[in-house]
Amino acid sequence: MPAPSAFDPAALHRLLPEALARRLDLHWLGECASTNDEAMRLPLPDPGRLAVVGADRQTRGRGRQDRVWQSWPDASLTFSCLFAFPPGTSLEALPLAVGVALARGLQALGVPGVGLKWPNDLLIAGAKVAGVLIEAQSRHAAPTRVVVGIGLNLELPPDFQPASGLPATALAHHLAPLPPREAVLAALLERLDAVRASYLAGRGFVPWRDEWNALDAYAGQEVAVRDGERELVGIDAGVDDTGRLLLDTASGRIACCVGDVSLRPLA
Repeated sequence: MPAPSAFDPAALHRLLPEALARRLDLHWLGECASTNDEAMRLPLPDPGRLAVVGADRQTRGRGRQDRVWQSWPDASLTFSCLFAFPPGTSLEALPLAVGVALARGLQALGVPGVGLKWPNDLLIAGAKVAGVLIEAQSRHAAPTRVVVGIGLNLELPPDFQPASGLPATALAHHLAPLPPREAVLAALLERLDAVRASYLAGRGFVPWRDEWNALDAYAGQEVAVRDGERELVGIDAGVDDTGRLLLDTASGRIACCVGDVSLRPLA
């Protein structure tokens, strides 16, 4: 992998649409334990502004179910967006809307074969390239503090071994030449800001559902969904307006809620 190069916030602002660049509050760190933790400590942004924390290196990055998210300087893009949503905003399907935004961003960069794995993984050609971790804090009658953490593989070390059974990939394997981190982040932030606006307007996941289903990497395939000790097997029939996975089983169609669950293909 090449030697790390300094992230250039000014270059990021130049690459963003002017209206978004004016509303962006960027906090870029050389190293931190977790961008999610750093974002959670920030003051809530004013309405319309987008607060982002990024880091060249995370020392304790994490994913869902307390998994470790591995990252490497200049070979990963790790960042978190801080949103403030009205009390009572339904957030169950937010990881899916974020997944669509990330997919749109990669497609805009020219990446082929982008897909989504319910509920929170971004795939290229069936291998995981990015993950999403959303954390929220709410207090009675106060805006809900929502941190959307994203880890994207730009490159992978030759000796990399994925922590889970899903194969891993990196953007450099599918896009040559690899764009600068600033260009990748600009493409993603523009689409993530649209998710923020959709939820603030009360539209939630509904505008994103059809596109999520079109990007579903396992649509029509037999999958297993594990929820604790229970495992359900059926045909992936897409998601509903609330982000629940519809599974056609031997006993009929059931809806699996987003939560501490995992999905794996059986084929």
